[in-house]
Amino acid sequence: MIKVSVIVPVYKVPLEYLRECFDSLLAQTTQECEFIIISDGAPDAECSVCEEYAARDPRFNFFRREHAGVSATRNYGIEQADGEYVAFLDSDDWLDSSALKEYYDKASQSNCDILCFNYYETSKKNNRLKKQTLKNMSPQVLLKRIISGEIFGGICSRIISKSFIDCHSLKFPQNIGYCEDVIFWVSSLLKSPKLQYLNKAFYHYNLDNDASISRYYTIDKYTERKKYIAALKELLPRNYEKEINTAAFLVKMEAKAHGLLTAKEFMNFEPSKTSTILKGDIPFITKIYMLVQTIILSLFNKTYKEYI
Repeated sequence: MIKVSVIVPVYKVPLEYLRECFDSLLAQTTQECEFIIISDGAPDAECSVCEEYAARDPRFNFFRREHAGVSATRNYGIEQADGEYVAFLDSDDWLDSSALKEYYDKASQSNCDILCFNYYETSKKNNRLKKQTLKNMSPQVLLKRIISGEIFGGICSRIISKSFIDCHSLKFPQNIGYCEDVIFWVSSLLKSPKLQYLNKAFYHYNLDNDASISRYYTIDKYTERKKYIAALKELLPRNYEKEINTAAFLVKMEAKAHGLLTAKEFMNFEPSKTSTILKGDIPFITKIYMLVQTIILSLFNKTYKEYI
């Protein structure tokens, strides 16, 4: 019986990190698991490493595909998975050796659909614990906390029941290239899963990979983030309007911090509510400026463009 399937997309990752990732899978203390390694059009050198590990350990299953993006690759991995639970691992990250055993023991004992847990942000200089404390196990509360940025929405802090995925036909969205993992968890939480929390950390999120797409901010990334906000608006009912506004505010603040957003663009895209601005982690003088502009817009019912 396969207890946990681990899906690992591979595409343009430094070989030292790929080997570290695979070594952490080799070291897993449970044998009742499978590692679904998928080349998303990866270069030959990476594929050779994948084939090497597949020859060393029968838990490794290697698949080659044309480049289609991380969402399509994870969806393909889900189709191949035979485990009771599915975990996702990026090919530049790694797991502690007892991770899968601990995940499965907690998930199966509680018979949960989604198990949430802590993780580490790891670099050569530091190994910082990121707690995902869940005092309220309501799917609605967790969903709101993920959207508003209070809880990390990436793949490294949860596993999910394969039967729950199949029952609700859950997939990663292929039309956006950023925060696709958040959309996957949002879609999952909307189906009212049974949640459980494991107050331990085994996943190491690698901060040292300079080649990672998450390390650099470009105008293309901002465009993808806007698609993410549009996807949230399409998925969620109106009672999540406050959280969506907060998510849009965070997207705009990130773009502004990287010098890719003018004041005009900031005000025109998903105008931020006063409560969102006041709650935001920004300098006081910036809050005052933004509030003044918001008041002007509401008083005169004109677009910000007319004041520039």
